[in-house]
Amino acid sequence: MESWDVIVVGSGPAAFRAVLAADDAGARTMLLSEHGIGSSGIASSGDALAASLKESSTKGHRDDTIRAGDWLSDQDIASSRTAAAGSVLAELERWGVIFRRDAEGLPRSFAGPGHGSSRISGCGDATAREVLQVLDDRCLRANIHRRGDCLPLELVVEGDTVRGLVILDIAQGRVDVLQAKAIIIADSGFEGAWNGEQTGGTGQALAAASGIALRDMEFQAWTPLTISGTNLSLPLGLLANGARIMSAAGGNIISETTLSPTAIAQAMAVAGEGCVLDAREMRDSDVWYANTSALLLQRTGLDMSNDMIPVEPSVSAIIGGIPIDEHGRAMHGEWGNWMTGLYAAGDAACSGMHGASIAWGNRLLDDLVGGLDAGRHAGGWALSATTGAVQKLEDSRDSIQNRLDARLMEDTESFRTGLIRSALHSELSTTMSLNRDGEALEASLENIAQLSSQAAEASLDDHSLLMNTNLLEALRLESACKLAHMAVSSALNRTESRGGHSRTDHPERDDENWMKHSLVFSSGDCGTLPLRMSSSGTWILAPEV
Repeated sequence: MESWDVIVVGSGPAAFRAVLAADDAGARTMLLSEHGIGSSGIASSGDALAASLKESSTKGHRDDTIRAGDWLSDQDIASSRTAAAGSVLAELERWGVIFRRDAEGLPRSFAGPGHGSSRISGCGDATAREVLQVLDDRCLRANIHRRGDCLPLELVVEGDTVRGLVILDIAQGRVDVLQAKAIIIADSGFEGAWNGEQTGGTGQALAAASGIALRDMEFQAWTPLTISGTNLSLPLGLLANGARIMSAAGGNIISETTLSPTAIAQAMAVAGEGCVLDAREMRDSDVWYANTSALLLQRTGLDMSNDMIPVEPSVSAIIGGIPIDEHGRAMHGEWGNWMTGLYAAGDAACSGMHGASIAWGNRLLDDLVGGLDAGRHAGGWALSATTGAVQKLEDSRDSIQNRLDARLMEDTESFRTGLIRSALHSELSTTMSLNRDGEALEASLENIAQLSSQAAEASLDDHSLLMNTNLLEALRLESACKLAHMAVSSALNRTESRGGHSRTDHPERDDENWMKHSLVFSSGDCGTLPLRMSSSGTWILAPEV
């Protein structure tokens, strides 16, 4: 049985930063991915990094983050993470990321959705790719052990302590078990379920199955720049470089430049169908957005320099997830109650920074700072921790092996994964759209519960474990259906409109009753968790009436 100090699950920016930090702390660390080594397998975390480079303090960034989050941010977390942004950017630059420059030779900053000042830096449409590349290179230099094509199946928990992880290694065609002192879940969210794409959220589903109540699952971040009729989303940097979103009547959608991407998407929904992106007068598009222009032309035949581009809102990220504290530790029910050894970062986590909506550039910032904090704490903690529960680990592996064997031996033509995924996409895009209604959410709970049962019995064309992508798809779909049921339960429970959660039957924000986080268990039962304000117990920034 393999034994590690720290196992990091994921292959995006948060996972890479976490594994580097744990390795720097002296822990024996492994990076585990359900995708092939060298492939993130997830959508980029965004095309920019928010940092206050030319401001006298980070107060403006912090305040804009809280406002964009509609006052549901944990204000101490928003404060600490925005304060760390400058050092994060400097570290990336030192490691090799080439940012756009201004006349002074500093990383060039832009104003953009969710920000009242120019604090967005990046490399055009290559930002996420460049960041992943330099982090990947650092992992190779550190000789960090990596395993790809391994789908996590179960967190093995003894009492309230994580002891290891059961995985399906499709490259070897076997179920394996890994012992670990600490596990950091840093994989993707399940936003693909809204778009009918390959679903993620494996880590969130594992945490929920182990008894963790997920936080703020009713909130999703929306992008206004998805090409109508496709799953292709354009980078938000286009809006900061001269592109405009216009309604069918020809008016500008964005009248207030500090609106978050989700608020812009909501304004588009009010304007109705027929919105277009006018990027014909963009600055430097031929240099910094050449890849976007080429991809757009290849996929749709549209020329960004000459054509109006039809766009519509779509879900870009799941804001909710595994509740964590400032060290990335997974909270179990209430503040201060840690599921020992379990951490989370990035899209799998709900750090409390974003609140109910994400300001542009803060998603990548949260990934990097959250990964650093979780990896640093897990690496240091694991050095003094002990391993255990060998028999429980082996029993868990044997139980899952038997369950998979029984499923593979079934030769029934029941439900097809493609049809279930399509039905889930239809359900979420209708009832969990920009406008939601209590009656429709109630009905959706029953529909998704039925889809979840069908996913557990989906027919398989391949009956071996070796490179069985059909089985992988079915297992991921099961997780997505369970998470969707939790998200709809949480949306039904929050009887107000805030950020990306807009209830037509409760159209106003209700600070008196809902200035708090929501919690939802795998059963669908809901609870609440108070906000963390500041170290003094007071508001850093009071809600605006």
